[in-house]
Amino acid sequence: MSKFKILHPLLYATLDILDIVFMKFLQDLTLGHYYPTESTIHSLDPRVKLLGLFLVGITLFSLKKPWGLAIFFVAALWLIRFSHLPLTTVLRGLRPFGWLFLLTACLQLFFTSGQPILPFDLAPLHFTKEGIQQAIRIGGQLALFILFSSILTLTTSPMELLRALEKLGSPLKRIRIPVADICLAMLLCIRFLPILGQEAERIVEAQEARGINLKSGTWRHRLEKFHGIFLPLLYNVLGRAEELATAMAVRGYGQAVDKQTLKSMRMSGGDLFGLVVIVSWCITVLWLFRG
Repeated sequence: MSKFKILHPLLYATLDILDIVFMKFLQDLTLGHYYPTESTIHSLDPRVKLLGLFLVGITLFSLKKPWGLAIFFVAALWLIRFSHLPLTTVLRGLRPFGWLFLLTACLQLFFTSGQPILPFDLAPLHFTKEGIQQAIRIGGQLALFILFSSILTLTTSPMELLRALEKLGSPLKRIRIPVADICLAMLLCIRFLPILGQEAERIVEAQEARGINLKSGTWRHRLEKFHGIFLPLLYNVLGRAEELATAMAVRGYGQAVDKQTLKSMRMSGGDLFGLVVIVSWCITVLWLFRG
């Protein structure tokens, strides 16, 4: 009985965390959304932006000094401003991944050996100076990479991303790797994330309109109410996936040998200049702040 009394508040806390994390993840997620507007970043060749994200990721995770992360954050703010994107919307897209940053920071904070800070030992946990530095560095690297990825999807339409991935992966076709199918699967996964959020929000509003309070009752009742959101959401998503598969089959997807497009992808002088700027900037930052 005493064990149940101890576990009872833990169950309520777990349900609260699941409710907050699940709903906030779907409502605030910006990764996969496209923000149509006119800017220089929007007009760049999508292959340049993909290569730029790849180079930024390599440079970002190679840094050892926190000042390098600050330079990357300033660069991200400049890109957001230059792309005419709403700053609050882009930064809000980091909130769904807060649990990932927190978990990564805690693992580095308590399990990194080095110079202890506390006068007493908390074995097997080690609260060290090196652990704090590692937590800040790795947590910041993850947050910045997701931020740059969000900027990429917000400034590039899904079709442009698909064509760019196919162009960059075209050499793999020589060894019979289905590049087009893999790129399409990746794009559909990205595009289904905002659809999942919209469906979840619609189901929650429908449940509340019926008078169902999702934040009251015993933990068993609240768990049953959570099923009332998850199961319809799963059903609707599977239904959308089936409709998409039917539409692709009707349009003869997979039967054509070569796909034809009205607009060919060609890099202009501005695209090449942008790529040179990205490469030069990454090399400079890596040389200054690698440590």
